[in-house]
Amino acid sequence: MRTLAAAVVVVLLSAVPVRAQEASLDSTFRHIVGLWQRGNAAAVAALVAADGLSLELDGRPMGPLPARQAAASLRRLFEQRETLSVEPGMRGEMAGDPTRAFGEFDWVTRLRGTTVPERNTVFLALEREADRWRVTEIRVLR
Repeated sequence: MRTLAAAVVVVLLSAVPVRAQEASLDSTFRHIVGLWQRGNAAAVAALVAADGLSLELDGRPMGPLPARQAAASLRRLFEQRETLSVEPGMRGEMAGDPTRAFGEFDWVTRLRGTTVPERNTVFLALEREADRWRVTEIRVLR
């Protein structure tokens, strides 16, 4: 009986770190917003889903793109624009298999060399892959 109890404790304790490593939707969303604010295209692209990323920039849909192409497109976007502010908006999770989520944030920018601010809404779609969220879609809307 003592051996069984010890085995149960070991199993339960070994499951705790796995659960702790799972990224919550809120923390993933905050992380992406922070990366976006810093213009870190490579780090955003590192979160792209295995099936690629659908991307819409300046009204032009692309993809799904692999992470490397997504990074190049985002890098060009960040090079053209100076970020003035990023404000997180709503986000939510949808049941299903796989679990999906969405979020949006306001991104105020200006074209480099200008003084006129532009307000954009960035829409994110995410999908749960194993123990983490992956980005499946980014749309930058004006």
